[in-house]
Amino acid sequence: MKRKDYKIYSIMLITLVFLSGCKKALEIDPTTSYSSSNFWTETPQATAALYGAYNLLQGAMAPESVLYGEGRADNVVINPLALSSQTLNLLTNNLNSSLPITNWSAFYQVVNQSNLILKNTLEMKGKGLYLGKDAEYNSVRGQAFAIRAFCYFYMTRIWGKLPVVTEPFLDAKQSVSIGRSDTTAVYARIQADLDSAALAPIPASYTTTSATRAQFTMAAVNALYTDFYMWRHQYENALVASQKILTNSTYSLASLYSASSTIDYNINPALIDNTAYAQMFTKGFSNESIFEIDYNFAERATRSFLITVYGDLGFQPFFKASGYLSSKFSSMDLRSKVNFDTNSGIVKFFEKSGFVRGTQDDKNIIVYRLADIILLRAEALNKTGNIPGAMALVNQIRARAGASTYTDASYSGFNTDQIEDLILDERARELCYEGKRWFDLVRTGKAIKVMGPINGLNQTENFLWPLSLTEIRLNPLLDQNSYYQ
Repeated sequence: MKRKDYKIYSIMLITLVFLSGCKKALEIDPTTSYSSSNFWTETPQATAALYGAYNLLQGAMAPESVLYGEGRADNVVINPLALSSQTLNLLTNNLNSSLPITNWSAFYQVVNQSNLILKNTLEMKGKGLYLGKDAEYNSVRGQAFAIRAFCYFYMTRIWGKLPVVTEPFLDAKQSVSIGRSDTTAVYARIQADLDSAALAPIPASYTTTSATRAQFTMAAVNALYTDFYMWRHQYENALVASQKILTNSTYSLASLYSASSTIDYNINPALIDNTAYAQMFTKGFSNESIFEIDYNFAERATRSFLITVYGDLGFQPFFKASGYLSSKFSSMDLRSKVNFDTNSGIVKFFEKSGFVRGTQDDKNIIVYRLADIILLRAEALNKTGNIPGAMALVNQIRARAGASTYTDASYSGFNTDQIEDLILDERARELCYEGKRWFDLVRTGKAIKVMGPINGLNQTENFLWPLSLTEIRLNPLLDQNSYYQ
């Protein structure tokens, strides 16, 4: 796995342009360091700085995001042929502050980049550089707010209290003077940034399909709103935000099952690669995708390194599929053929035949897609007393996969908690290995119930991760999370 040696408040300003639709629009050289004398003097530089923030987000999310979301949960087991001390610590619930994954510096580098953009674009507008370019100004700033909100939301679910930083740092030594704010303050920052992105307003789409899926749009902001509100158990707000996505014709569920199909995937499992559902993960940028982290080895030599975590395909990744998850799929559920091979290898993100590790280990990381939001909305409907509405959404996801749908009689008499279990099981089947499961268990208060028998998890304080010892040494105002003191 990649080691990240980023400093928390690095002044690096990577302006690598990674969206093909924008390459010709920017006639400036990539810049690797910030200089007030030669930067922020024309609007394309600010746009390049925004792409630099997305580029930094690529580094923060690959492949750590799936480790954060899956490595402590029940969807995976250790691959004994690729035993790693870090992954063993995750699955056995023996986290410690020396593990590389406990370092938050890569996310704070993205935050600092966003802060640079927000500060300098405001000054650029004051100098008249955005005269007649309101849409460009709002787009750059709206996306920077959304990126910062995403980073803070991601981090607070892992570490809880955070240093809340809204000004860029030009001197890395300044970081030692910032302590952690409680989650109330962090949530307020996330809410304010999302509101600012929505009010900018952030664009609804961009000129290319890839850009619409790989940059923050208004739908991506609403997906983040939905996730944020569900994390905070604000179900009515989550219903409002999710409905805006469900009524947006830009997004639709990728096809998988067809009752009229004569294809037998048991005879030739590789044919599953031809479905829109499978290609959502192998090719990216599907109609179902709302926001994903874009990697492209051929054009930019960027990799998501998912093959180090998952896969079989002749390699030895960290994890294999757990029997517990595999048993949740019925024989008719085609998602099992997308997700696993016959050796319990996790092949969801890789072509079942013809995969080339050297050039194709650049599968995108899908952060939000329509099925995720539909199932979050189902949870919110259940929590607000609309069980039939919730189960109708669950059945929509099951029907797409070819699985049998729930009848009214099958859940008659179920209480809210039991319906929530059904929905979480469906999320486990639908979103497995996409970095959701651990957060689902914590968010719904079921982490101890599920993980206790597996690895002894028995204290809510243990839900948070330890802070990296490296960060604590750099900043004496940081206090370690209580469970690890």
